[in-house]
Amino acid sequence: FFFFFWFSCFFLLIKIIFVNSKLITQIIMRNIILTLISAAVLIANYSFAQVCGSYEGYLEKQIQKYPDFYQSLESKETQIKNQYNEALSKMTRLKTVNGKKIIPVVVHVIYDDIGVNLSLEQIQNGIDALNRNINGQDDNFLDNLPSGSPVTPDVFAAVRGDLNVEFRLAKLDPHGNPTSGVVRVKSDLANLTVTETLSRDRVKALSYWNSYQYLNIWAVRSMPANSVTGDPALNGYAQFPNTGSMSTDGIVIRSGELNSSASTTLVHEVGHWLNLRHTWGDSDCGDDGIKDTPPDKEGGFDFNILTDNFPYRVGNIGIGAGCLADSLNWAGEMYMNYMDYQNDLCGSMFTIGQNAAMNEILEGVYNEETNQSSIGFREYMCSQENLEATGTYEGYKPATCSKKLDFSINGSTLICENEEIVLTGNKTNFENVSSFVWDFGDGSINSSGADLVSHNYNSVGSYDVTLTVEYDEIMEIRSSDSNSLPLDAVSYGTELVSHLVQGTYAELVSMGANNITEIQLDSLAIYYGMVDSSYFRGYIDKVIYTATFITSCSDTLTKNNFIDVGAITAGPIDASYLYSFEDESDLNGDWALGQSTNIESQWSFITGTNTVWRWENGVAEDGVASIKVSGEEMLVGASTEIVSKAYDLTALTNPAIKFSWSGAAVNYFPVNELIVKYSNDCGEDWNILGTLDGFQTSKAGLYTSSFKPVDNSEWNDTTMSRPQLKNSNIRFKFEYVVNGRSNNFFLDNIKIGELETLMIDGNNNTANSRLSTYPNPMVLQEGDLTVSVENIIDKNIDVVLVNLLGVQISVYSGKVPSNSYTFKVKSADLKQFDQGIYFVKVVNNGKVIMTDKLFIF
Repeated sequence: FFFFFWFSCFFLLIKIIFVNSKLITQIIMRNIILTLISAAVLIANYSFAQVCGSYEGYLEKQIQKYPDFYQSLESKETQIKNQYNEALSKMTRLKTVNGKKIIPVVVHVIYDDIGVNLSLEQIQNGIDALNRNINGQDDNFLDNLPSGSPVTPDVFAAVRGDLNVEFRLAKLDPHGNPTSGVVRVKSDLANLTVTETLSRDRVKALSYWNSYQYLNIWAVRSMPANSVTGDPALNGYAQFPNTGSMSTDGIVIRSGELNSSASTTLVHEVGHWLNLRHTWGDSDCGDDGIKDTPPDKEGGFDFNILTDNFPYRVGNIGIGAGCLADSLNWAGEMYMNYMDYQNDLCGSMFTIGQNAAMNEILEGVYNEETNQSSIGFREYMCSQENLEATGTYEGYKPATCSKKLDFSINGSTLICENEEIVLTGNKTNFENVSSFVWDFGDGSINSSGADLVSHNYNSVGSYDVTLTVEYDEIMEIRSSDSNSLPLDAVSYGTELVSHLVQGTYAELVSMGANNITEIQLDSLAIYYGMVDSSYFRGYIDKVIYTATFITSCSDTLTKNNFIDVGAITAGPIDASYLYSFEDESDLNGDWALGQSTNIESQWSFITGTNTVWRWENGVAEDGVASIKVSGEEMLVGASTEIVSKAYDLTALTNPAIKFSWSGAAVNYFPVNELIVKYSNDCGEDWNILGTLDGFQTSKAGLYTSSFKPVDNSEWNDTTMSRPQLKNSNIRFKFEYVVNGRSNNFFLDNIKIGELETLMIDGNNNTANSRLSTYPNPMVLQEGDLTVSVENIIDKNIDVVLVNLLGVQISVYSGKVPSNSYTFKVKSADLKQFDQGIYFVKVVNNGKVIMTDKLFIF
């Protein structure tokens, strides 16, 4: 605890030192150079497998940089590891060493209103391309580059590997329910930004399946660069096995890369997921620890595919830029290796050595002395038990008509008369749709088949919304064993697949290969452990058996009282008009849950929930209940909101809203916000009325346990007003924004009325009040501390400093004589405190009305 505390204290100073270091300068220059080179090649209309975010130590650095996010997953992490260990203890039917390894996959499509929500067909095409590439069947393998040289020179083609794996979309989810293997979540994280406080990994908390049973792939629209943090734009990144974190295990990729059969990004990231490093070992002219991948210059992008002929080999173009100084690198650089950074036209192979390294993760390591194999980190995933649990074994027939409808509203379900709503369905989950019909509950039907529809409600009331779909489900089951196919198919067929194989002549003959051709190598090929200076290439005809099923299906979903059309509340409203949430139904009355930034997913890390306001019995400033955002349910990067009905406030002289709130922190850098907004056009546009920042929303201080205010001293009152509230159609919104870990936050006693009346009732922290300290950080030996308070004139206050252990001293007590008041605290009066971080609190009549942080050195 103290290590983290002191680390936090000196974080800013350390950061300044490192920013000026040579190491950071090199990293920034590397990112700039790679970006410029990428842009230049893209102008030439070629596709790149661009910079990925995977390297050894990546996760450790992320945990250090974003401790709040990863700490919020600790309970989930423990649960997953316990489940994994239990599964291993029951794993008895191990696969055969030479058998095909099947890996279940789930794709979480994170989409928004801007990008494309990938279809099942597009996703399957990406998985098919992955299976071809990782098994040595890349379409580019035998092609030539635009320069005329081969994509894969024979000296490297001779060590091409065939992993003998197959990635399959899961047909059963972790609860044993039918699935397509695709989960869709609408979220603003489709544009996956990274900031100084928000990690890219937060997208994984939106939707996640057990990583010991499934390969989790998160598809996002974009991962833009951030020049402030130095993070480059990425096409994808993966987590290495055995990193100690199972709750974030998987691959994040751009949707465009998953959708492109020509892209090598997915196979590159799968290589990392199976423990392969970049070919340059993340060190310029470094090594990845694999014998048959020679040293490589940092990150490819290093030759012109239009002109260079087998670059970076002695005597050829580009010799000066490669890694040829080492005599062991006589063959040149293996630029066509999937683990290099290179143009997609060049990527074509993994090596035999890389296959062996990946198989250690999938099968364990064989010990010749004990004649036993250890269990590979991902071996359970390929076990018969797991293939049965995920519905991915040979010949499995999924349940028919199992796809379920869903729809959401773009905005709040609480609307005004004649206000237009926009509804979005999940039509992309269905194929061969013949009918897609909306019933808005007011007698209006939309049978256009549109997935995105709008509608106006002209009368006050609550309305059910119903969506109905009819579709033909066409299912094709494929297997290499005809006996495994079900017997009730509409039709059966066969597909002949030509599979490229390599080896000695005797090996190919024993495989039954045809079109066997001898490939001549130069004498230096002996370096790669080849007995002869030649090898053979041929083809095996593999038969794939298919069974086709066609079923007519339909599904209907009704959301009762989904839309609430309310009349505008007539004014005037006096200060006695109170929302105190004494009953649970009050949260669905005049105030209702609005649309958060992320559509709640049943597969969220947070058990059964996303960040959301909930009714809380037994905690209140006045009465017996309130509403809260639970610290245990806070998903970093998400928000939750409650929205009021419409009010006519034209009869009020100075309309205002007042509310009580209480919150606490779990660390010394609280960053969550409460934003209060208003709208005068039925929620089409929202304006900010006021904001409580991270320290204000955590005024109760630091709590290591679940926080509950025990008395009124831990509750705060805030009143907000603006002339624009004098309008005939005003709605309010309270939005709690999660930027990091925090403790519970409570909201109670919302009042709407005259500003003067609300201010008389109780102690108010107005939105315009301010507290500041200078200098901050403060060095005790260099002068006194200046404290300034604004907009709390005539209030009797106590200003206290609270240290790490909760001990406090008073630095001011009295009435504030002016609207902007400043006083000094002598340095000598603070010497009893150690160096560190402190809360500065302003207390009025037992309530904390303002809080700030102070660094003392």
